[in-house]
Amino acid sequence: MKKTWISSAHRGFVQENMHENTLSAFLLAAQKGADMIETDARMTADGVLIANHDSEIKGVDQNGNSVCVRVCDTAYADVQKILLAPNDPHGPQGVPTLAAILHLAYFTGMQVNIDLKEGAKHAAEVARLVMAHGMGGRVVYATNGAGAPAILEILKIDPRARFIDKPSNYTKEALASVPDYPAHCFAYTGDFSDENIARIRANGTMLATISLTAENAPAAFRHHPDMAEYPHTSDFAAIDRMILEQVNPLDGTDR
Repeated sequence: MKKTWISSAHRGFVQENMHENTLSAFLLAAQKGADMIETDARMTADGVLIANHDSEIKGVDQNGNSVCVRVCDTAYADVQKILLAPNDPHGPQGVPTLAAILHLAYFTGMQVNIDLKEGAKHAAEVARLVMAHGMGGRVVYATNGAGAPAILEILKIDPRARFIDKPSNYTKEALASVPDYPAHCFAYTGDFSDENIARIRANGTMLATISLTAENAPAAFRHHPDMAEYPHTSDFAAIDRMILEQVNPLDGTDR
């Protein structure tokens, strides 16, 4: 059997001496068969889009001294000097540009979930970069409450874009102005109760289950998610195989 859901590696896949949100972590996710990688977009003081979850970058300099800078106050030339994983098996890893991640995804066949950490502020710049790298229709933008205005702005640039947010931001009412929103929008949740999933499905969006581990994945897959997102410490390939082994396709029940 083949899986029909999107397996997404949250900030890549990390082993010893590696760091999340690095090109090395994303490459390893691709090698393990990830359909998608999740990353975080922020802009430096001089307008370069980079991947970093927090508003501050914490790492070391070339001499191993601790460094902490605010992304929005720091030029990219200085960001480039910061190491996140100096002993990574693929070589020292710094903070990647979003362009480099899109390049990697294009040539490894993966999709990308880009968390717009600054909401709608740089959404258009991100979408234009996506299109410049031939990734139109292969990106899911996390709108972080920016809502329909941000979605509509991105769709003008990337007409096949998809979007993700928490269920309270992706209701029928909130998405009423978005054409054919059920085909474009995922709602994410870590609550796999029947009641919660029913509320999400009632809004018509696709379902993304997050923070999956070997322990909670069976509960999530009871609801047939469209996307399954795994933390960078979860072996998503092994969990996907486990799920497929447990399902009896003849009657739809778990063995």
